[in-house]
Amino acid sequence: MSTYSILVTNNAPGCGTEIEQQLTVTGCTSYIVRLDSNSNAIGPFNVYVDSVIYYSAQTRTEMINGVVVNLQCATPTPTPSTTPTSTPNSVTPTQTPTNTATPTNTPTPGLSPTQTPSHTPTPTVTPSITSSPAPATFSAYLFPEPQDSTSLNNLGQFMFDTGAISFFGWGNSGTPAGVNYATDLAIYARYPGWTGNSGNFKTNVTSLAGAIRQSSGAGVDSYGCPQNQYTFGSIQVTTAQVEPTIQYTYTVWVPLTGVGGTLNNLTLDVGFGSPCSTSVINDGVPDATNAGINVTVPSGCAIPSGTYRVLWMNELYSEPSGVPLTTTFWVKGDTKS
Repeated sequence: MSTYSILVTNNAPGCGTEIEQQLTVTGCTSYIVRLDSNSNAIGPFNVYVDSVIYYSAQTRTEMINGVVVNLQCATPTPTPSTTPTSTPNSVTPTQTPTNTATPTNTPTPGLSPTQTPSHTPTPTVTPSITSSPAPATFSAYLFPEPQDSTSLNNLGQFMFDTGAISFFGWGNSGTPAGVNYATDLAIYARYPGWTGNSGNFKTNVTSLAGAIRQSSGAGVDSYGCPQNQYTFGSIQVTTAQVEPTIQYTYTVWVPLTGVGGTLNNLTLDVGFGSPCSTSVINDGVPDATNAGINVTVPSGCAIPSGTYRVLWMNELYSEPSGVPLTTTFWVKGDTKS
């Protein structure tokens, strides 16, 4: 019995979606990995088995039709045959196959086996791969904008080329405001750098996420810090997730559906060092006007599509105040209003 991990990645520009499933097999087994027909994902897609690429650059059509992944199957060795001397009106003799034991396939619970002729039963893995999958729980996301000139030039050029009107990034334009706020911020969210591994845009912002508490009353987040309903848990930024020798300006993107559908503002705790730190500010108040404006994030971005409120304040500008960053940076939601 062996356990394998099948991973499918959507490699569309600006998208970093991954779907992973673990399967346990007891013998030679084939699985069909399909894209859900209702998905709006475009691709191309890669399929990995235990971190080793199995298929690359698969099209949407190929993934909807399904690709076959064979697990624990040895490559068959042909049995040599003797080719008789050809004679008029004769037919080459049919080779007698060598009898081999057919392994018994035990489908993994939850997968639907599909019988194919003369083949081991083929269970079907049908991950729902979309450009912006709906998470099982809602999360807020921290966007770290690097403040070096190369990063700001690249971001600003992208926004200009994509149709931004008055805002080209915090480091380029300062505070966004006015009638173009929502449309400019929606373009900002589309920048491919937010998926990480692009110069000093080092980390996919989906890794900088804090789960939003849905239960009523107070509790604690995964780090043991106090957490109220409709606030997000502690988000850590380590020295490996950003470039520690430069400053970053941070914004928090909160899905409106994750906070009960309404939001006036959400105060923040910010600090360095250990979880729950408030060494920068305790219960800081983001800009109230823009916290009330809906920003619609389209599909194909690093974070799930939907309506967001973007939180920013002076204490999230150009951190750390003195470089290099030598310890973990923390941001946590405190109180919703």
